[in-house]
Amino acid sequence: MIAHRRGHLYWACLDNRRPVLVLSIDARNERAGDLIVVPCSTTLRDAPTHVRLARGEGGTPQACVLKCEQITTLPREELDVEPLGSALAGAKLRAVELGVMRAIGIPVY
Repeated sequence: MIAHRRGHLYWACLDNRRPVLVLSIDARNERAGDLIVVPCSTTLRDAPTHVRLARGEGGTPQACVLKCEQITTLPREELDVEPLGSALAGAKLRAVELGVMRAIGIPVY
């Protein structure tokens, strides 16, 4: 089984082909048949649950937002094997975690 890595972006099949960020921990990714992911969108709207990525960040082909309110699971077969690029920086991954917390109603200060 191929282990997708937390913090990396991969092409995936959702409503259409788009990058997703793997958010589930690597120990889970190595064992489970699905992955917890956050999808990207090129519709750049500001929202407390969106995290912007610049073109090239994490290997993105263009500027986009991670839509933390759309966190979901996907079967690993729906993701490409190779990541788009290097892992997101720790501060950016923390921003995604905070976006998910906002999306589910956990107060973030």
